[in-house]
Amino acid sequence: MPVDWKNIRESQFPALNNLTYLAAASSSPLLKSAYAKSMEYFNEMLNYGDLHHELFFLEIDQTRKQIAEYINAKPEEIAFLFNTSSGIHTIARLFKQEKGEILYPSVEFPASVHAFKRLGYPCRKVQQIENKYLVENFQNELKRNTKYIVHSHVQSFNGFRQNLEDLGKLCKDYNLKNIINSTQSFGAFRIDVKKYNIDIMVCCALKWIACGFGIGILYINEDIIKERTLPFTSWLSVENPFDMDSDNLNVIKNTRAIDSMGGCPNFASLYGLGGAFDLIKNKIGGGNIRTGIERIQERIISLTNEFLEYIQEFDFQYITPLEKEFRSGIITVEHNKAKKIHRRLSKNNIYVSLKKYPKSAKETLIRFGINYYNTSEDFERTVKFLREAFARL
Repeated sequence: MPVDWKNIRESQFPALNNLTYLAAASSSPLLKSAYAKSMEYFNEMLNYGDLHHELFFLEIDQTRKQIAEYINAKPEEIAFLFNTSSGIHTIARLFKQEKGEILYPSVEFPASVHAFKRLGYPCRKVQQIENKYLVENFQNELKRNTKYIVHSHVQSFNGFRQNLEDLGKLCKDYNLKNIINSTQSFGAFRIDVKKYNIDIMVCCALKWIACGFGIGILYINEDIIKERTLPFTSWLSVENPFDMDSDNLNVIKNTRAIDSMGGCPNFASLYGLGGAFDLIKNKIGGGNIRTGIERIQERIISLTNEFLEYIQEFDFQYITPLEKEFRSGIITVEHNKAKKIHRRLSKNNIYVSLKKYPKSAKETLIRFGINYYNTSEDFERTVKFLREAFARL
């Protein structure tokens, strides 16, 4: 049965009644299913306090199972943190006694490598070729001391989407740890941590899955955890935590023990994440989360095809790879008058992201973030005001 994308937009995204929103790569408007599920928690706390707190934990464990189903992991291999950065900090400290060289894309999002650099890991950039970071480029840069590849599934800067299967094979062949930041693909593109040999995956939930701030998701392969000491734990990380035994340091050896650094979680936000997965599974996927993700991926790629046709009349330079196999929901273009173009769009309630090259003084890039809730009407309206903007340059 076809997905009724129009109904989902109208029923789930009230913000889009007044906005043309092409900024999902920054964040998406809050999904109504996420909002409603979070309100269940708030209403419970409002009327009963935490008398039924055990139900809160059961609820977020159900969300954990949904994520496990999506990425093909075990639920106990998944922890909930606060954002992507908290996940990267955890990993950097997990491997702090095993410092080897990290290879990463030259325009990688700063959070992916910041903690590693602060802790003294040697880090080296792999340069892009025609706006792409092909796996063979990483292979050509390997040295004897290379131990890790840190790579966003989708690059925030230009939307390049890496072939995770090929990257995973490279890491397996050369015994490298494969660390993936999936912030710009989580909830929108296929991810299979087992098939793609992903050792670690980190992300947040405010962009394509539209759940707002305050959620970090961390996957660590169980074999990695078994061999190492967890860097951040506390009272909820141990066996029988509600015995309240301060001498109990019997930390459970799985990723789940890292939940909220071992303390109480952000229940409200995690309830919302569960609401988003309910929508993906039931309304989009017909009862199957992975089918829902497949349909979202197909929808986004189809929309970017359409959008590229709409904007071909303008003299933009494309920073995004145009080949479908490398494309995501992000289309980044360059123009010397990007700031004026952006201002014109914003004045007419069309929201895109104004960007610049790292270390550049001038903002010359416009990033369009196209999610499954966007429509042809969004693109037509954007083109109308792009024409007005170009007429005034």
